[in-house]
Amino acid sequence: MKYATDYGYEIKPVYGPGDVADMEYERDLGDPGSFPYTRGYHENGYRSRMWTQRMTAGLGSSSDANKVLKKYREMGQIGGMCVIHDRVSSSCIDADHPLAKRENGVLGWPGSSLLEFEELMQDIPLTGQSITVLGCSAPSTLRLAYVVALAEKRGIDPTEVHGSVFESPFGNPFGQTDAQPFDLNMKLFLDAAEYVARNKIRMRGGLVGQHFQESGGNNAQALAIELSMLKEICGRLVDERGLEFEDAVRVPYQLVSIGSRFFEEVAKVRALRRMWARMAKEHFGAKTEKACQLLIAVHTSGRTMTYQQPLNNVARCAIQTLAGAMVGCTALDNATLDNAYAEPSALAARMSLNTQHIVASETGVADVVDPLAGSYFVESLTNEVEAAAYRILEEIDDLGGLVAAIEKGHIEAMLKQEANIKFRELNEGERLVVGVNHLEIEPEEDEFQIPVQEVEASDSEAIARRMIDWKKTRDMAPIKAGVAKLHADAKKGDKFNLMPAIIEAVKAYGTAGEIIGVIRLARGLNYDPFEMIQCPFELN
Repeated sequence: MKYATDYGYEIKPVYGPGDVADMEYERDLGDPGSFPYTRGYHENGYRSRMWTQRMTAGLGSSSDANKVLKKYREMGQIGGMCVIHDRVSSSCIDADHPLAKRENGVLGWPGSSLLEFEELMQDIPLTGQSITVLGCSAPSTLRLAYVVALAEKRGIDPTEVHGSVFESPFGNPFGQTDAQPFDLNMKLFLDAAEYVARNKIRMRGGLVGQHFQESGGNNAQALAIELSMLKEICGRLVDERGLEFEDAVRVPYQLVSIGSRFFEEVAKVRALRRMWARMAKEHFGAKTEKACQLLIAVHTSGRTMTYQQPLNNVARCAIQTLAGAMVGCTALDNATLDNAYAEPSALAARMSLNTQHIVASETGVADVVDPLAGSYFVESLTNEVEAAAYRILEEIDDLGGLVAAIEKGHIEAMLKQEANIKFRELNEGERLVVGVNHLEIEPEEDEFQIPVQEVEASDSEAIARRMIDWKKTRDMAPIKAGVAKLHADAKKGDKFNLMPAIIEAVKAYGTAGEIIGVIRLARGLNYDPFEMIQCPFELN
């Protein structure tokens, strides 16, 4: 049996005062609500505000996703909603693209136009809850444009809407999407972030550390990359877009994966708060306490949900939810027992949401801020994961920062090596996973049947036909004017913000493929990332 953390730190059988002898309370912990915020940002924790309790939706048509969101609200989804794009709209191609016809709605929401967003949000309020729509980076500007356009259509000031509608540009190099080049993803992310900051819109960009941990990285690696992403994005918004740091830092938040190694996950998030607070003050010269407080949302780990003995995933989800709650996350959405099979069934979603409700209402963990503080083991572990993360962060900085480290293949190689270690440990029995390599049973002995939800090929093709038919009915004059203006603006360089032109093109009912396509043309790229269709517009 291996007695070590996920990142190789040897775990002793007993911890005592000597393991935290160098720790100073005011310097390293502080009270809740006080720098360096190891113990959280709010003096009264969840007594002041409960975490946002939500589930991720997205399967089938926009109408299907709308029904699921309403069902989640009936189940007790509190404070916010979350939807994920399908692979088609994440790649910024339309539902009628030759490669899309059997992929529409398969693994998410087919959000390739304002029409789809209107249907997704039918009879669902834009205010009074957090609106989160996830995908990859390139559609970030589009999702923001959808929100602004729909808010204005409903007579709502866009500044009254809050949540997140754009996501990290760093997912692309790790296989989240191969459709758009990294430099375009970065430019569009910065455009959206700058627009939000300058127009005081309460939307955020998720810097998704989840991807790196779910790809096999350990807690220290994920922590280092998360800090490096924050450093890169905030630095670019300040240096390239001319924002004050206090304005730039209003945009990003961290979406963190919480796995089953309970104490390590708690230590990681506590260390993340502390490390960011110090980076904000020491590297960026933060002038306000608010700028030192990083919004942290938690997703319980889909990677830990096993295909074998899926009912075991209920216990895993409960443990991970408890860790997220005890560490003081702002929002939490859960993986489900059927995560390894498909998008959540109604049963699985209800169980995961109820897990959050039970933790919040029945366990008492929400009554006390940072209840594990002062534990010799937890404090020692927090210090250790922080030290390990700093070592990795220094390696990244020595390579020229995160973008340079990505381009040189360092991050990918590091994560691949770690994933291989985990795979070897699993095969050799050093890492035990119940139902996989420990306490296994034959599939036919497992009486529980997963109610798998699937999108039939005919359903996906129906979404494509709808797009084809709808395109024939549109008023093309404003669309042509909108994409022409966007194409001209896109030729003005990376620092010229395209958000105003994108919003106007979205309002005219231009599609994702059309909007991103003309931007690609202006950058000397093919209109279609897959080189299968031609631009339908005459552009100068």
